[in-house]
Amino acid sequence: MKKQGLTLLLVITLNAARVFAQTGTIDTSIAALKSHIENALPPGSRVLVLCRGSVKTVADYAADELSARLVNGKRLRVAERNAEIMNALNAESEYQRSGEVDYDTIQEIGGKTGAEFVINGNITGGGAGSGANSGANSGDSYRLVVKAASVKTGELAGQWNLAFQSSPVLDALLANANPPKGKPAWIDAPTAAAEKHGAAGWYYDVGVSNKAASEQLARTRARQNVQQMVAENIASEIKARIDITAFSVFQSSSVEETENRVEAALTNSIRTTVPRYEPLEWYFETGKQNGKDYYLAYVLVRFPRKDIINMVEKLDPPRIAETIFRQMNIQVQEISLRTELVEGLETARSYALETIRRTY
Repeated sequence: MKKQGLTLLLVITLNAARVFAQTGTIDTSIAALKSHIENALPPGSRVLVLCRGSVKTVADYAADELSARLVNGKRLRVAERNAEIMNALNAESEYQRSGEVDYDTIQEIGGKTGAEFVINGNITGGGAGSGANSGANSGDSYRLVVKAASVKTGELAGQWNLAFQSSPVLDALLANANPPKGKPAWIDAPTAAAEKHGAAGWYYDVGVSNKAASEQLARTRARQNVQQMVAENIASEIKARIDITAFSVFQSSSVEETENRVEAALTNSIRTTVPRYEPLEWYFETGKQNGKDYYLAYVLVRFPRKDIINMVEKLDPPRIAETIFRQMNIQVQEISLRTELVEGLETARSYALETIRRTY
């Protein structure tokens, strides 16, 4: 008889209210939450991770990072978020106001997904206020409270309280949430351009120049940068789905060094195969450096999504694995160890393809 795994909803909401706990970072808090959830649930349980908050970049990061960690942990199964579930939540005024999910909505989502529990989290911190990013800044502290409730009875099954403070990751997320006045949103979030230029069938990205002596030179360098940015973004998406600690061949190597090698090998493999693109919009910044004028250019581009998907599908995991082994001076004698990494790369590539199909 087929074993039926539990399905969980994870809703993380972010509200603006000051707290003063100063322990850990957003990443260590998410890592701790992952462990708490895995320890509390039966192996094989199915988890749906949702995230909402006044600081959208932080909310999206929390949901994506926790999803990736749970996927790589392999103890729980992670369901993909879909438009039907998000529409059901977004239709609720209370969810829009506070991020809380009422019992009727919990049951509705449970019925659609087979969920048996809702894990509802709330992140407070970053200053007072109610508007998006009101008062939020990199010096504030944050608190994460997560409650697990039964879809069937509504009873509280567990609660975890975590705290985190400023970190380079959080600072970058907050900076991206508050672009300089007049700076187009697509610079930090290329998919924001879909509403204006069309969503169906397109993949958006941005090229950025370094500081150049003329506008024309800045334009040229921004266009040249497009291939590198596309390659880095897709390589990062694939790497995020690979748990380096799960591969025995890397046990004696630094996790950070290994992750960097994997991402570099993926980036180099993708960069030379980036398809043709269409430039859509430009944005320029000017200033002075050492008494001389400089120009910084940003270009929004789009690709036919099918071309990007085709590019990722053609990635060669065995060749990428060989490159990683060679660069790290690892001699792999056992075929099983080599196969282990190749299969890991293939699985991560499949997840990246799903993200591209779903997001763009």
